[in-house]
Amino acid sequence: MRITQYYNNRIHSLKKQLVETYLVILAIFHVVSIYIYLFWLKNTFPLYYFAGALVFYIYSYILIRRNVNISRVVNAYLHFSSLYISVIILNFIDDSLVGFIWLVPIPVYAYVFLKRKMVIYYMFYTMILMLLIMVYAKYFDHHFYAYDKKFLRPTNAATILANFSLICLFIYYKLKINHLESKAFEYSIRSKMKEKQKLKTNISLHTLQNVIELPDKHKSDLMIDHRKLESLFLELDKYMRSNNYFTNPSIKISDLCSELKTNINYLSRAIDHKGYKNFNQYLNSLRIDYVKNLIEKSDLTKVTLMYIYTGAGFTSQATFNRVFKQFEGITPSEYITNQMLTDKKSIY
Repeated sequence: MRITQYYNNRIHSLKKQLVETYLVILAIFHVVSIYIYLFWLKNTFPLYYFAGALVFYIYSYILIRRNVNISRVVNAYLHFSSLYISVIILNFIDDSLVGFIWLVPIPVYAYVFLKRKMVIYYMFYTMILMLLIMVYAKYFDHHFYAYDKKFLRPTNAATILANFSLICLFIYYKLKINHLESKAFEYSIRSKMKEKQKLKTNISLHTLQNVIELPDKHKSDLMIDHRKLESLFLELDKYMRSNNYFTNPSIKISDLCSELKTNINYLSRAIDHKGYKNFNQYLNSLRIDYVKNLIEKSDLTKVTLMYIYTGAGFTSQATFNRVFKQFEGITPSEYITNQMLTDKKSIY
């Protein structure tokens, strides 16, 4: 439960960080726009739009900092900003359609923060809003303030660059959020499987405690079966250790069944009877013992880690490191370091 809460907190923190960064970027953009229109273009009419948006961004930032529900803030922002952007688009629509790009990222923003049905809602909402803008532009006066057409090209370039950058920012954070969600999901599945296994074990123990005493004939059959499993495992272990057959990286349990003239089910039962979870755990135990023996006998200043793990049958260092730590509780490098320290002490 604590691990799940940890992942949820990390995801919430990332979303909060993304909203704050996004609002700061937009606030800076509007401050720069106010400066350009006020001191460069000498056109004060658009300042009302920029100032109103700036106030909304600052207010949203304050709400996020106070840990108000992010989904509510995002929903309010998407509706407000789309209407605000529509006014800007209408004013420039006769000379440029680039303004529509400001509406394109809206479903992307919804995809990061909201549920799937809300993403679909904002997809249709954006398309309908675009249609309404075009209809309004056709039948009504939509020139809210005058502008110099020579500034359209740099304005359009800035619009495209700004939206592309913001979309990349959102995708980057979404990938990080997906990674954490995937880890949380994997942990949840593992926890459920452990609980299920624990429940099965408890049921089995309860059944064993209440089982009816077996007749002598059945007891005898069980003894014979156990002896067969013990004998089969000894035969398997002897075959595996002869000529270090377990160091073969392509070894398969099906090949061993052919050699030992048995089937996979029975051989798996023999391995399980000796306390191993499966064939891979048994195989890895042989390989790790071989590695430890190789480390003790080798000159560690002259051999490489690759020489050691490939000699035991491992095909990748990542797999070797993971398996070694499962059996020994430390990494191979730590084990080798400890071994070298032990060798030095024995010399002195």
